[in-house]
Amino acid sequence: MAATRNVLLGVAVLTAAFVATPVDAQMARDARERSNSRDEAPALIFPDATREVEDGKVSPRLSRQLNDMIKALNEQDKPERAREIADAVLANERANAYEKSVAAQVAASAAGDMDDTAASIAYMERALAENGLDNEQHYSTMQNLGITYITEGQAPKAIEILTRLLDETKSQNPDFIFALAGAHYEAEQYPQAIDVLKRLLATGAEPKPEWLRLLVSCYTETQQSAEAAAVLEQLVAKTPDDKRLVFALAAVYLDLEQQDKAIAALESARSRGLMTEARDYQQLYALYFNADGKEKEVIAVINEGLGKGVLQRDLPTLNALAQAAYFSEDMALAIATYKEAATLDPKGEAGLNYAKVLSAEAMDVEARDAAKAALAKGVAKPGEAWMVIARSENGLNNMPAFRAALQEAAKHPETREQATRMLSQLR
Repeated sequence: MAATRNVLLGVAVLTAAFVATPVDAQMARDARERSNSRDEAPALIFPDATREVEDGKVSPRLSRQLNDMIKALNEQDKPERAREIADAVLANERANAYEKSVAAQVAASAAGDMDDTAASIAYMERALAENGLDNEQHYSTMQNLGITYITEGQAPKAIEILTRLLDETKSQNPDFIFALAGAHYEAEQYPQAIDVLKRLLATGAEPKPEWLRLLVSCYTETQQSAEAAAVLEQLVAKTPDDKRLVFALAAVYLDLEQQDKAIAALESARSRGLMTEARDYQQLYALYFNADGKEKEVIAVINEGLGKGVLQRDLPTLNALAQAAYFSEDMALAIATYKEAATLDPKGEAGLNYAKVLSAEAMDVEARDAAKAALAKGVAKPGEAWMVIARSENGLNNMPAFRAALQEAAKHPETREQATRMLSQLR
C-alpha cells in the first residue's frame, strides 16, 4: 500500500478538534444578543456554501439533557457520560434533526477521546445524515470525517466525502484541497493526485513544502522524473539543508542519467556537513567511480569520511580506496590499503589484488607470498593466484618453481589457456 512507502512526505492531517458544539454556539449567540454585544462575528470557513437548512433549535424538553451532554464532554472530561447521553438523544424519536445532529457530533468527539475511531466515524456519518447542523458545523464535520477516513486507511471514502465537501462549498481552502490530493495518493491514484495538486498550486497560495513533497512522490510513482526534479529543485532552493530532499534530487537526476548533476547535489550536501551516515559517502564515491578520471575525488571523499569517523576502515571501504588509488597511479597508497584490506578478507580476494599490485611493481617476493596467502584462504579464482606466483618466480629466476606454478595455473579454467601457452614456450 502507498501508506507504507518510504516517501519524502506525509499527508498533512488536519486537526479534527471539537472546538465548539452547535449548542455552545447557540448559547453564545443568545448571550451576545442579550448583552447587545457589537463584537464582530467570526469569519466563515464556508462562506460560499449554498446548502439550505432550517435554523436549529433546541426544544425545552431536551435542553437540559443536551447541556448535560456538553458539560460532560467539555467541562467534566467524561466522554463516556457524554456519549451515553448522546446515544439517548439519538434514540429519542421526538428529537429533531438539529438535536440529533448535535448529539451525533458530540458523540463523535467523545468516541475519539475514548480512542474508539470506528464509532467516531459512525457518529460523524450520522451527524451528516441527520442534516440538522448549520453550514459551518455541517461541513466542518464533513472535513473531519474525510481526514479520519485518510488516517484510518479508507482512502476511497475520503475521496468521496472531500470531493463532495469542495463541490458543495466551492471552497478554495488549500488545506481541504491538499487533503483530497493526499486521499488520492493513499488510494494510489497518482494522476488524480497530481491534478488536484496542480489545482492547489493554481489557487495562488504560497506553496507549502508538504504540497511539493507530495507532488514529487506522485511524479516519482508515475515515472515523471523530469517533473519531479523541477519540483525538488524548488524545495532544495528553499531548504538546502534538508538532507532527504537533496538525496532525493540526486536520485532523480540519476534516473534522468544526469550524473554530473547528481554529483553536484551530493557535493552540496557534503559541503554543508549533511553527510552523517556511511551510505551518504558511499553514494558519492560510487558516483565518482562511475565517472571518467575521478579516482582522486573518490580518494578525497573516502578519506574525509574516514577522518570524520563516518566511514569505517572496513573491507568494502578499503577495497574502494585501494582500487581508486591503483587507477590514479598512487601505487604506495594502493599497496598499503590492499595490504590492510587483505587482513580483513577471509576469502582471499583482497589478498589476491594485493598480490597483483605487488607483482605489477616487481615486488616479487612480497607478491608471491601474498598470492600464497590468498590461496590458503580459498580465493575464488586460484589460477590467477598461481599466475602471480609464476611471474614472481620468473622474476626471481627460479625456473623450476616458475614451471610448477604454471602447471598449477593450467589446472584452472580462468588461466588454463594462458598457462598452457606459456608452458609450451618453455619446451
